[in-house]
Amino acid sequence: MKNIVYLFIILAFYACSKEEELTPTEVVKDWFVIYPGEGEWNEVAYQIYKDYGCSVFRTDTLGHEFRGFDSNGDSIIHYETLKIGYSIENYSEIDFTLCYNEEKLINGIKLIKEKLLPELKRLDILPRSYLLVDTIKSTTDSTKCEYARKDFETTLVGLTIDDATGERKNISDFTVQEQTVWIGKLMSIELAKILAEGNNANSMENFYALQKAFADEEGNIVAYGMKNTNPQYKYPNVPFSMGYLEWGALKKTYPIPGITSYFDLECTNPSEEQDIQQFISAVLTIPEEEFLETYNDYPVIIEKYQWMKTFLQTHGYL
Repeated sequence: MKNIVYLFIILAFYACSKEEELTPTEVVKDWFVIYPGEGEWNEVAYQIYKDYGCSVFRTDTLGHEFRGFDSNGDSIIHYETLKIGYSIENYSEIDFTLCYNEEKLINGIKLIKEKLLPELKRLDILPRSYLLVDTIKSTTDSTKCEYARKDFETTLVGLTIDDATGERKNISDFTVQEQTVWIGKLMSIELAKILAEGNNANSMENFYALQKAFADEEGNIVAYGMKNTNPQYKYPNVPFSMGYLEWGALKKTYPIPGITSYFDLECTNPSEEQDIQQFISAVLTIPEEEFLETYNDYPVIIEKYQWMKTFLQTHGYL
């Protein structure tokens, strides 16, 4: 009996030793690795990946690989793409157009390398990847081009945007100040995500409380993410008086006999994270003296700006 037991023990050790020698039959490819390549874009993208571990793409197709043959003997080619709009829990459509203008692409990736990533590295909030696109359309106003949109796998960056005056500009025509604003917008989207979900999330409740206290005091229905149905809320100055820097505008078209179309405008308050992002962006891109002069008639806006500036300074984000 002892000999049988010893035999089983020996066989067990042998099996374990053989198992350690096994190697996986398939290796999962890391599609986010950037390799050296020819051309200015590839040179900059590789340098960014090497220095910051951040992948910058110009297309949502990351690559392809051969995966054998099908039953007809034809090659099976797998194409890997960024899953824009997908998350673990749901899917949301993001309306964007790819950029094919080499000058705009080079200007964009150079600004990210020289101005944005050093700051994000200092703050320890480097993103996994960026996708540089021509335009990102607003979810609430399809005529408006946004600066950036953070997605599950990547952050989309618009190279053509609507500036503060509503004029559409592309990155090749930016002034130095407009470049600063562009960088500030990209920083704010990364910071807002960290502050909303990270260790500082509890502190952000104090920021939200400013808005909620104002709403209670004024008796206004201004819950985050709520659609406004009151006609007076549709006018441009109303977001300021309600404590927001901006909100979304959804245009609806109703056909009327004899008239081509009739436009009605519904407004939606920003979400909590969007509100954080807007005020972070304001602190990063607008000097306090200029901000106070612009929003002098809206005390709750001033209070939220000053609170955010103090918070960013105290925590080393500014």
